[in-house]
Amino acid sequence: MIEVEAHLYATFGARARTAVPGEPVHVALPDGATVADLLARFGLAAGEARILLVNGRSQPPSHPLAGGDRVALFPPVGGG
Repeated sequence: MIEVEAHLYATFGARARTAVPGEPVHVALPDGATVADLLARFGLAAGEARILLVNGRSQPPSHPLAGGDRVALFPPVGGG
């Protein structure tokens, strides 16, 4: 079992269900888990997340996670 720190931004924040919005969520996952597994834990499909960062570096959903990783998940954003 590994534990990662997930940061869900913008509209993904509501999926974290934390007492304080914007606070990281500590998630336990099985050994060998990937970013896609973490997304699934929050009910997100890989295509819903536009930016996936693991320890500050962009990674694909297939990237394996290790204990202590910090993962940031961002939805598509628009603006002008």
